[in-house]
Amino acid sequence: MKTDDLIRAMAGDTVVGPAPQGRLIWLLPALALGFVALWSRLGLRADLGVALQDPVSAMRIVLSLGLGAGALWAVVRLAHPGAVVRLWPLAAVALGAVGLWLWAFVAMPAEGRQMAIVGKTMVGCLTTIPLLAVLPTAAVLATLRQGAPVRPVLAGAVAGLAGGGLAAAVYALHCTEDSPLFYVTWYGTAILGVSAVSALIAHRALRW
Repeated sequence: MKTDDLIRAMAGDTVVGPAPQGRLIWLLPALALGFVALWSRLGLRADLGVALQDPVSAMRIVLSLGLGAGALWAVVRLAHPGAVVRLWPLAAVALGAVGLWLWAFVAMPAEGRQMAIVGKTMVGCLTTIPLLAVLPTAAVLATLRQGAPVRPVLAGAVAGLAGGGLAAAVYALHCTEDSPLFYVTWYGTAILGVSAVSALIAHRALRW
C-alpha cells in the first residue's frame, strides 16, 4: 500500500466526537430539575425580591455563581491534556468570600456573632446543597470523561466546586439567612464537601 493510501485510510477511520465542553449542555436540565425540586419541596423565599436588592444578601448568589462559573471554565481546560489551567478565578472568589466574612465578623457585635454563624437553618443548608449538587456535578464529571484529564483528582475536585457552587446559588433562592457569617461558613462547607466527594469519585472514574 502506498503511503498516501495509508494516510487516507487512517483518516477515514478517524471519528471526531463532540468537544467535551459541548456536553456541558446537560447542566441546564440538571439545574432545572434542582430548581423545580427546591420550589416544590421547600419553596422560594417569600421576600426574595427585597433580599436581592440588599447587596450583602445578594452576595450569596453572586459568590456561588462566581465559583460555579470559574470552576466550569477550569473544567473545560482540565479536560484537555496540556492546556494551561489557571485557578486564580476560584482563588479570587474564595478571597472575596473570606473578606466578606471578616467584614461581617468585625461589624457584628460580639454577643451576636455565634448566633449569626450558627443561624437557624444550618442542618438544612448542609443537606440540601449537596443533594442539589448531585446532578450538576454528575453532568460535569460526565463531560470530563469525554476529554482526557491528566489530573483526575484535581479535575474531580473542580467539578465538585462547579456543581456545588451552582447548587448553592439555587438553594440561595430559598435560604433566609442573610449574614455572611452564616452563608460563607455553611455554603462553603457544603460546597467543599461536594468537591471532596467528587475528587474521590474522579480518582477512579477519570483514570486512563
